[in-house]
Amino acid sequence: MKFIQTLAVAIALAGAASAQDEAIIRSVTLADLEQLASDEGHEVLGYGEAGDISVRASTPDGLVYFLSGTVCQDERCAGINMSSRFEADASVTLEKVNQANLNRAAVSVWLHNGTSLGVSRYVILDGGMTPENVRVNLENFISIVPGIVEMFYEQ
Repeated sequence: MKFIQTLAVAIALAGAASAQDEAIIRSVTLADLEQLASDEGHEVLGYGEAGDISVRASTPDGLVYFLSGTVCQDERCAGINMSSRFEADASVTLEKVNQANLNRAAVSVWLHNGTSLGVSRYVILDGGMTPENVRVNLENFISIVPGIVEMFYEQ
């Protein structure tokens, strides 16, 4: 009897592991990126502006960001680049960019051609990630960006 109970538990655990495997994200499509933004209650504003497989979206607070598929083959991408860009003025210095990168290791802060300040977070999906983990990465990115912007444009 004990053997049958052990076997039943093993089968149940295998079934649970199999069900979890189905929920693992190993790549994304344009529709997946659109769904990710929409599921967070964000408005999708455009497509293809930051690469063939990308969406531009806005939070209810007005933060505009991009979700771009990276390392793509056959319209499936093994990574997601989350980014937001702002017009740079004289207050955006390389010293502040370096300090922002030291202060917020979860994102990369960059200055492009002296005219654009960017904040990005890169998520690698190669080994697989749960949908919840992808959402948490987006939520973390969205929550960090305003503080970075304040650092550069504080009054």
